[in-house]
Amino acid sequence: MAERTLTGFLKIALAPAHTTMYIWGGGWNAAGDGAGTDALRIGPSPKWKEFYNKQSESYDFKEHKFEHGSGLDCSGFVGWAVYNLLGGNGYVTQAQAQAGMLGSLGLGSCIKNCKKFMPGDIVSASGHVYIVIGECTDTSAVIVHSSPPGVQLCGTSTRGGNEISRAAALVRKYTAKYYPDWYKKFGSCRRGLSYFQDCTVFRWSENVLPDCDNLKSMCAEQILGLLYSRK
Repeated sequence: MAERTLTGFLKIALAPAHTTMYIWGGGWNAAGDGAGTDALRIGPSPKWKEFYNKQSESYDFKEHKFEHGSGLDCSGFVGWAVYNLLGGNGYVTQAQAQAGMLGSLGLGSCIKNCKKFMPGDIVSASGHVYIVIGECTDTSAVIVHSSPPGVQLCGTSTRGGNEISRAAALVRKYTAKYYPDWYKKFGSCRRGLSYFQDCTVFRWSENVLPDCDNLKSMCAEQILGLLYSRK
């Protein structure tokens, strides 16, 4: 298990980034009602990277649905990350319900209409869920999620809808520098205003996940600098 701190959780979430493809149903069990083998393992599976290495820029996730063992979908990825932090019986459920499920376990609180994201937040929306690395000074956010083509850093627009954002620029910089093979194949990820809308935010309780490095006082650029200085 990784260190049970906020920094430790973000390091877990980054471990499979840019070497794991999006697989519809990846991380789920065969019945489709909870965590499967891939979301109940410690560390990224070597098979995820093997599958990634075989893919080109033309990767189409629709051709690989339910290929268990090859990668993760959005809720499978978040469930895998939480399992690597806490252990237990698994944390995979429908994306829009994942934040609420974690709140119901007494691990933190759930916030509707959240005006500011914090590092480590798990954000559930209709059909998607993601982990926040941090917010930028322009209100855009750096996140990590599994969204086609795969598990990756992503920069959102600002909360005012400007897609030429600090987060998008940071993600482009870090993807090109630290994941050049992925960047050559797929470029960098950015998303729009919808990522702030109609969502439920799960925020870890300090006594469950202490912020030993004071990440909550940092902007996304500072947090990325700290995380990648330790890679």
